[in-house]
Amino acid sequence: MASDAHGHGHDHVHAEGKGCTIVALGCLTVGGATFTIDREGQVAAGAETEFGVECIVGSAKAVPSAAWLANPDGTKVADPVTSEDHDAHWHFTVAPLDPVKKSKFVLKVGDEEATLDFCNFAQPCNDGILAVLKDKSTGEKCGYAELKLHGDAGDLELFLYSSSTNSSEWARKKPKPLDIAKETVVGIAFPTHPGKTVELNVRDMEKNEDEGGAPHMHGDATDYFIFPGETEQDPKWLIGETTTSWRGHAVITFTAGGKEVYTDPFVMVPHDCFYEAE
Repeated sequence: MASDAHGHGHDHVHAEGKGCTIVALGCLTVGGATFTIDREGQVAAGAETEFGVECIVGSAKAVPSAAWLANPDGTKVADPVTSEDHDAHWHFTVAPLDPVKKSKFVLKVGDEEATLDFCNFAQPCNDGILAVLKDKSTGEKCGYAELKLHGDAGDLELFLYSSSTNSSEWARKKPKPLDIAKETVVGIAFPTHPGKTVELNVRDMEKNEDEGGAPHMHGDATDYFIFPGETEQDPKWLIGETTTSWRGHAVITFTAGGKEVYTDPFVMVPHDCFYEAE
């Protein structure tokens, strides 16, 4: 698969069965521009992790010059690395030698630096892209949303998880569900596609099963939503020329328990991108 599909300038073809390991961490504003940041794979001492950086607002002169991991006191646990410009997106491969428990991702643009939590242990569980959910009133993390785009049909599946930091739960792909009212309508806007929005609803009000047949209804609440479902919304614009070619930025929003919840803009591609073509 061409590396452009995710925009990091590297190959996103994985061994069959591995699936997506991308976590959209959020956005940083630094050096006069705003960048959306994601990571591929877990962060651990002795391992390499790739961070994707893409400019979504700002001047073309705002070019990231380095990235690394550092503790709150500024101590670097991974040496600064550089990257090449790939049309307003970059990828930085960091290789920490020391424990990373308290560290954060650091991005340098010009003379400025900014940090972002890399959400240790969190990972996708259903071959989608995992994004951080935030409380609009505080800007604080309040959970995760995993969005899965089926490139052959334009269908979307959304799984919601609580903000668990339990490493064993994520390792077993069993994080706690984030249950919200089953009547909730989840909105997704696509800043890269002006005027394009979708609404996600439950599949049904009884079991609300995912495509694997697992039920997601927990009383009057659920952690699973789909598009287009039984609605008359048209998914054709989410289908690329091939099942792996669609690409855009997504922003998820919904209201739960009187709280407005959202994600920062993140790069969205079909789940087919994360498997070798047969």
